[in-house]
Amino acid sequence: MILSPETLAQVLGLKDEELDCAGRRLSLDKVFRFKGRGSLSKDGKSLPELEEIHPVNGVFKLSPGAYKVRYREIVRVPPNAIALAIPRSSLLRMGVALFTAVWDPGYYGRGEGLLVVFNPFGVEIEYGAQIAQLVYVRMDRETKKLYRGTYLGENI
Repeated sequence: MILSPETLAQVLGLKDEELDCAGRRLSLDKVFRFKGRGSLSKDGKSLPELEEIHPVNGVFKLSPGAYKVRYREIVRVPPNAIALAIPRSSLLRMGVALFTAVWDPGYYGRGEGLLVVFNPFGVEIEYGAQIAQLVYVRMDRETKKLYRGTYLGENI
């Protein structure tokens, strides 16, 4: 079951301007360019070096390629739900995709995603523009297996 904006307002204490038709608004805060290679093994991970891209007159001008983006909003996922970030359809219509992972029960932080500009002419995105909607899916019961990984409380 997808949680309605009204339920999210009640459960998470969100204001109306923080909500969209089916979830929580996520807006663009920071953009980073990858400057190195990452690695993932059975025993751990090594994240790539990043370079922050700063907006010019409040606008990020992005050429084709992959970027790590950070959302402005601090998000909390209750123990009886997961959350999925879905890109705005306007991004897709501009030739831009947003990839994210599952936001686990118990997660708290300012999340990140992978923005890929496929449009050969690039894209311009204003700082603070909504780029995604975080949709909450209720689990069949509250879980005791809450997220306690590396990214708990990230970017706060």
